[in-house]
Amino acid sequence: MTNVTPGPPQPRAVTTPNPRSRQNQLIILAVFVVVLVLLVRACSGHENKYEQIAHDFTQAIQSNDYAAAVKLQNSESAAEMGHGRLGHAADVLAPLGKIVHIKENTPPNDGERVHEFDVAFQNGTVHEKIKFDPQDKIFRFDYHKIPK
Repeated sequence: MTNVTPGPPQPRAVTTPNPRSRQNQLIILAVFVVVLVLLVRACSGHENKYEQIAHDFTQAIQSNDYAAAVKLQNSESAAEMGHGRLGHAADVLAPLGKIVHIKENTPPNDGERVHEFDVAFQNGTVHEKIKFDPQDKIFRFDYHKIPK
């Protein structure tokens, strides 16, 4: 068996910090943080497809805009709505103020193509239940105010 003894310690090379590499690290970190913030904002707070339709339809009702409401409905539902029903719904929803947000909360036992939403306004909340046809046009619409 041979005995191996370590040699004399090698002198360590002394490196001076490179300010350019430190600056690059800070830039990479800042870019990473900005991308992360943008990604989080992009994934949260946006309405899904059906929430957007409900938002647009509710706004059309609030402003008593028959043409805008009809564009979002199928022909049967549009014919059923009429100016009188739209006017009544506008009388109920308009005093609630601007829409703050819409959140879909469809229970799993709801029928196919049925979506439910809680619509928060500046001055109250409304629960909406909308049935969509296969082309994502509103087929049935029902709402009721949620007491405070």
